[in-house]
Amino acid sequence: MRIRDKIITAACRTADDIEWTSLKIKQDGTESIQQGRIPLIVPDEGRTDEERTDDNLDRIELPAEAGEHLKGDLTVALRTSALLMRTMELPTADPGEIAEMVSFQIDKMSPFPVDQLAMSHEILRTTETSAQVLMAAAKRESIDAIGDAFVQKGVRIHSIDARVLGWLQLIGDDGKLSDEACEVIIINDGIDFVLVVMLAGVPVAFRSLHAGIDDPNVVDELVYEIGYTFTTLDVEHELPAPAAIHFWNAGQSHAALKVKLTEKSGVHVHHHDLDDLPPLSQGIVRRAQKNNVHIELIPREWVEHQQLKNLQRQFTIIASTIAAIWLLVMLVFFAIYKTRDIRLTGIEDRANALAPAATQALENREKLKALKVYTDRSDSSLECLREVTNLLPSGDIEFVSYSYTKGKGVTLRGTARDNDIVNNFFATLARSKLFTQLKDQSVTTKTTKGVRRAVFSITLALPSKEEK
Repeated sequence: MRIRDKIITAACRTADDIEWTSLKIKQDGTESIQQGRIPLIVPDEGRTDEERTDDNLDRIELPAEAGEHLKGDLTVALRTSALLMRTMELPTADPGEIAEMVSFQIDKMSPFPVDQLAMSHEILRTTETSAQVLMAAAKRESIDAIGDAFVQKGVRIHSIDARVLGWLQLIGDDGKLSDEACEVIIINDGIDFVLVVMLAGVPVAFRSLHAGIDDPNVVDELVYEIGYTFTTLDVEHELPAPAAIHFWNAGQSHAALKVKLTEKSGVHVHHHDLDDLPPLSQGIVRRAQKNNVHIELIPREWVEHQQLKNLQRQFTIIASTIAAIWLLVMLVFFAIYKTRDIRLTGIEDRANALAPAATQALENREKLKALKVYTDRSDSSLECLREVTNLLPSGDIEFVSYSYTKGKGVTLRGTARDNDIVNNFFATLARSKLFTQLKDQSVTTKTTKGVRRAVFSITLALPSKEEK
């Protein structure tokens, strides 16, 4: 699954199992729905028939394969009798102030301390200065029992919603709620038996009904509950008389109940079949998909635990990524080192193989140079003497000594009539192609037995071995 893909799942109790709906939202905006059912293991020991059928998600055992179906952000639905629900108009539209007021109001109307409750709310309508808010609370022990039942199978709950709100979502989506009139909605799905007062499509009051649908006094109780509910609502709301009563029932039709309820309440009753609607879990998924705030009865410890798990998961991913990058870098460096080491070893092997031949070649080269030096007559002593003699200027000039060094040059010493003839000789030697350089030139005047003569010395350098 790609990182931005998201799965939302809802699970709802039925009489025999848990039905679920998963909505997969992909990066490109497409959605795909999957639905199914999971069988339940419900302990019967010490429980009455009423407890076996009325229970929602407490004291149940999920099968081992539950985690294979309940994926993504999981929302489970609670029956209305397990919830404290109330709609109230609050004099503020600020979300922070609304949250504080909700906590205060639930503390006022709940028989249990707030530290024993899981609380939540959703905003139904807002104006610039007020908000109509649906508040809900449930006992922590019931919430924790549900959470434990799922955690034991490796499934963590993301949020807890109300069954009745899921049915209202489906009924509204089916176009069966009035946008203007006041209506009474009665829902009996085999788990929940609840009465809801709706005004212009917004729930105003919820009452859980305790009589069974087959109870002979059920009509009297319904009429009483409707009258009592409207009496209590008149304190806070100016409600018109209900335009109709919509009775939504799962399973068989109760035509006789419809007739009696119409007669005793004086309001026309419409009967509807819940089986004509999509599964309840689909309504819960639609609510979970909404971006606005909706009821999420999750204790803070669960949220913090999930946040910690997310941080641990992110840390694990980051650490794994860093370790993988480090390992990759080390592998690259090792591969480069190994490759160079192999190349160096190959070069050394070739060098070692060529070393004897190379040594022999160097020795032969030195011998060749020596042989060339001793066989090359182009700068021999005789050739140098011939060159020097040819370059002697006419006049009184003579050599006193001639010293030749093979491969280096010639050193001359002599005398002349005067300095001019010596300087003329040096200039002529500088233009010689045989000698490369004139060094240690010296000209002095010396008087011997009354005779004055110029005494000179000079070294004529020959080309080096490399220059030849």
